Amino acid sequence: MPTRDYYNILGVNRKADAEEIKKAYRRLARQWHPDHNPGSAKAAERFKDIQEAWEALRDPEERARYDRLGPFYRPEGRPPRPDELHEVFDSVLGNLFRSRSKGERDLQYTLALSLEEVASGVNKELVVPRMVRCETCTGSGADPDQGKRTCEVCGGSGKATGPRLWRTACYHCEGRGFTVERPCPTCAGAGLHEREDKVTVQVPAGVASGQKLKLAGKGNESRGRGTPGDLLVSVSVSEHPLFLRRGEDIVLDLPLTIAEATLGTEARVPTLEGTAVIRIPPGTAAGKTLRLQGRGLPRVDRGPRGDLHLRVILEVPTQLSEAQSSALAAWARSLPPESHPQRAALDLAVRNRS
Repeated sequence: MPTRDYYNILGVNRKADAEEIKKAYRRLARQWHPDHNPGSAKAAERFKDIQEAWEALRDPEERARYDRLGPFYRPEGRPPRPDELHEVFDSVLGNLFRSRSKGERDLQYTLALSLEEVASGVNKELVVPRMVRCETCTGSGADPDQGKRTCEVCGGSGKATGPRLWRTACYHCEGRGFTVERPCPTCAGAGLHEREDKVTVQVPAGVASGQKLKLAGKGNESRGRGTPGDLLVSVSVSEHPLFLRRGEDIVLDLPLTIAEATLGTEARVPTLEGTAVIRIPPGTAAGKTLRLQGRGLPRVDRGPRGDLHLRVILEVPTQLSEAQSSALAAWARSLPPESHPQRAALDLAVRNRS
């Protein structure tokens, strides 16, 4: 959908007659024809725009339809789609409030964190490559010594000549109000150059993978007076070799020997801050979960801290000597059926089915 001004593309007044429009078209078509600018993507794009503008304005009836519909005009005559309407109204709001989205100047950065860093919060120094305004030409791209010239089409306003509500940036100077006659020697006319900046991001305790931290104004700068973009830091929490995260809670598999689970013991277990001692009651079954309250992760909203859950795993001994195997077998034979009530219930069910 055309949100540009066809009159502005051809560099003519909206009241220009057919002959003025034809002359402007022929002059620009010669200037930007791909045969005269081999390999230039900019020339090819401009030539396409010039052709589009000419097709709309050459015929009086088509020109009248364009004048009537403005940004809702389509050469094929179909009504605008919902997404095209959205694009037009976004453009209108930008014109009314003199602001444009700076999202295209935002930078993305992925920051890897350990679970320990999430638990305590941390300040991280990042080295971020970003585009900054050239200090020699202050972003204009022109040599400071008379390197720019007032745009002849818009008279330096930077605006096309359409109705104020639909008014767009001047096509010929890209809204800057001037054209570059001699490029800046420092940035070669780009108006920007790349620089690596060190920035510090404060990571609050309790963040999770996928959360974004915004550093306002630390993105790319614009060539003109626009506000710099933001640096959006996306958090990625690395997998931990011991702990499994469940929201603010963390889970740790706790292996116990048969003797420890049967007789009970005291075990020293790892935590995010160090270690803690936990009492294992006698007869602790595999799969049972023990909880250390407040030893999980903090909440970003400063609510109660999560817990550390210890998931009991019964570790069966391996690589026993013959004497050890004999002793274990004798011990097992010495136990009455009541020592293993779940096994006794299963054996009874098997007998009843025989």
